[in-house]
Amino acid sequence: MRRHGRRGLLVLALVLAVASGACSGSGGAAPSPVARTGGTTPAPTPSARPQVTLEEAGRALRAVLAADEVLGSAAPRLLADRHHLLKQARDGHLALAQAAYDSAEAEGGDPPRYTWGAPRLLVPRSARGPVWFAAVVDRRDAAGRARPAVLTLVRQGADDWQVSSLSLLDDALPEIALDAEGYAAGLAEDDMTVAISPRLMAPLHATTAEEGAAGFSAGLIAEGPHTTAHAAEIAATRTAEKRTGCLNYDSIFAAAGYPVHALRTVDGGALVMYSLVRTTTRTIKIDPCAPYIPIPRPARGLTTMPYARKELRTVETQQYVSVVPAKESGEPARVIGYLGGITKVFVS
Repeated sequence: MRRHGRRGLLVLALVLAVASGACSGSGGAAPSPVARTGGTTPAPTPSARPQVTLEEAGRALRAVLAADEVLGSAAPRLLADRHHLLKQARDGHLALAQAAYDSAEAEGGDPPRYTWGAPRLLVPRSARGPVWFAAVVDRRDAAGRARPAVLTLVRQGADDWQVSSLSLLDDALPEIALDAEGYAAGLAEDDMTVAISPRLMAPLHATTAEEGAAGFSAGLIAEGPHTTAHAAEIAATRTAEKRTGCLNYDSIFAAAGYPVHALRTVDGGALVMYSLVRTTTRTIKIDPCAPYIPIPRPARGLTTMPYARKELRTVETQQYVSVVPAKESGEPARVIGYLGGITKVFVS
C-alpha cells in the first residue's frame, strides 16, 4: 500500500526547499537569472579547456550512432552485435534497451531499428566532475517517421562513451545558453539559481503524477499527459479494476537512481534530463471472482508466465526532458520530452 504519511512529509520538505530557494537570493555565487519575460541571461564566459571538446563529443556521438545503425540493422542478428550495442548503453537507457532485446527475443522478432539525422551538440564547459554532453538528433523509425530525440552521453574511463538517457521531444527545445566558443553551461544537481533545482525535479514530478493538480507540488509543474493526467488515469483504472476485474490496483512513481543532467537556458532557467520509475501492482481481491490476472501485451515478452495467480507487478523506466523556469519567473516547470516502457515483470 502507498505510505501517504511518509510521502507527504518528504514532499512537504521538497516543496519547502523549492519555495525557500525561490524566495532567497543566490548569495555571492552568481547574479540572479532573469525571468523569461524580462530578458536573457548573459552567455557563459569561456574559461579553462573543457573536459570534452566539441570535436571529441562529435566523434563520440558519430561512433555510437553509426554502431546503432549498422549493428541494429544487421542480418542475421548475432549475439555479439547485441552485446556491443548494450555496452554502449547505461542507466535508464540500458534498462530500456535490455528490455527491448529480451522482449523481441522471447516473441521471435527483432527490436525496433532506427536511423539518425545530423546532430546538434550541447557540450557543457566543465573542468571537473562527471564527463558528459547532450545532443539533439532526429530519430527515424523503419517507416521513415522522424522525431527529435535528446540524448545524454557519459564517458566511462578514458574514451568509452555510453548513452545514459534518450527522450523524444513533444515540444520545442528552449534556447540553450552558449559561450563565445559554442559551449553550454552545465548546472550541478543542487543548483539553486533556478525555480526547481535539478535533483528535485524527479521527486516533484513523481508526486504530481501520483497526486495530480491537488497534490503537494501543485503549481510547481505544469499539467499535462506526463504529469497530472497520470493521477486521473490511476484513479479511473483503480475503480475499473475493482468493479470489473475484482482486482486491487495501485501505481506509484519514484525518482530513479540514475544521473540527472542539466543545462542553462538563455532565459535563466534550465533544461533537465532525468528518469522516473513507475511500479504498477494488480492483486486479486476475491479469488472466486478473479481466478487469474492476465499479462498485459507490452509485458508478455518479459515473463514466461501466461498469467498471475495472486499478484502482477510491472516496473516501467521513464526518461524525461523538462524545462525549469528562472527562479523568479513565477512559471511552472514543463515536461517537453519522454521515452519509456516496461522493463521488469514480477508474477506470483
